Amino acid sequence: MNLTVKFTSNCKTCRKRISKGELALWSRSSKSIKHVDCHTRDLSDPSYVSINSKQLKCAICGSLAGCTECEFEKDCDRSLVSQLCICKKCYDDKEALENYYNVINSFVTGKKS
Repeated sequence: MNLTVKFTSNCKTCRKRISKGELALWSRSSKSIKHVDCHTRDLSDPSYVSINSKQLKCAICGSLAGCTECEFEKDCDRSLVSQLCICKKCYDDKEALENYYNVINSFVTGKKS
């Protein structure tokens, strides 16, 4: 979302200052801001686009984990993180820890539980 900056902040991409009154892009999902030029550069870089559009699957149910809604999205490099994320539905399940443990245990031992 394009906006005129009301408070000085730092660009997510280049980490340089974005001053009050400057035009910038705001991401609601990652709660971050960046220069318009940085956004244009990011979109022209295939590695940035592929890493940041990658959707991980839930290790428990197999559906999409919901990376764009994740509270850790702005710090997450999906090319490096564990592929054993879980979706919000499975996370909110009262048996979440046990279910996750079973998945990890079967992953480590190579046996289905």
